[in-house]
Amino acid sequence: MKIKYCQKYEKYVSQRHCEFFNEGAQCEYYSPKCWNSIKDLLADQGRPKWDVNAVIKPFKCNLLDREYLNLLNRKKRLRKGAIAARG
Repeated sequence: MKIKYCQKYEKYVSQRHCEFFNEGAQCEYYSPKCWNSIKDLLADQGRPKWDVNAVIKPFKCNLLDREYLNLLNRKKRLRKGAIAARG
């Protein structure tokens, strides 16, 4: 999933959001700069310094890959297990 930045919202948006809500390349706020993932976005030192956690995305637009989401779920389960073992 491509991530773009939108000068209209001053936030990062998914490419789908850009095309669907802002007419894509015809939009007056369009920028050709894009990133393939949030990891690439965070690694880019020259990116606009907007909040990466506030990416605007349309329904069913997955920016995080499945591996990252599984890792978050595993960490959550481990914390719950540790809390249950204490109590």
